[in-house]
Amino acid sequence: MRKQTKSELRKISRNLDYFFNLATDEDIKEGRQWYKLANQFCVDVAKEYKTTPLQVASVVSALSPRNRWEQNLKDAKKVFEAIKNGKSPEDIKVCTFHKNKFKAFELAKENIFISEDSPKTYNFVRNIAHLDPSALTIDIWHIRASLKQFKNISNAQIGKLAYRQIKALTIKKANKLGLKGFEYQAILWLSVQNNINKLKH
Repeated sequence: MRKQTKSELRKISRNLDYFFNLATDEDIKEGRQWYKLANQFCVDVAKEYKTTPLQVASVVSALSPRNRWEQNLKDAKKVFEAIKNGKSPEDIKVCTFHKNKFKAFELAKENIFISEDSPKTYNFVRNIAHLDPSALTIDIWHIRASLKQFKNISNAQIGKLAYRQIKALTIKKANKLGLKGFEYQAILWLSVQNNINKLKH
């Protein structure tokens, strides 16, 4: 996705309104809690393994591809437990790709860090590690909401300029409703998934 024009951004704004208005009371309640619960996990695991919430969030993020959320959290703890016991990546099984498991170990050991060169991952990590209101996760579901189109993951790349534009727009819209950007994004995430068939016509 390239840099968006003003009229394209206005259309995105209307599309986000559309899905926000379809959100149920339950979606709103759950969406407002989602990042708080993820953050509590990062804080608790950081205390348990004498590390930082940022390291925990980074490991969670590395292990997330094709991994259910509950399993993702179990796998993250498994990585820290393995390191504590002097084990290597080959000694444990996790529910994602081998390269992500190896990356998780390197992140947990602070040998590598997630940078702003990977906007989605960087923002997600800051959201769950610190509840950072200036960060916003734009994943495939947020792109679908923005475009009001069903997009496959393979053709939903978003450039850095477009990322910054949609992030700023989303946070501004959230703040007008008295929500944090990440709360608004989580509500949309639930709403789009519940209404995905409306995009498939």
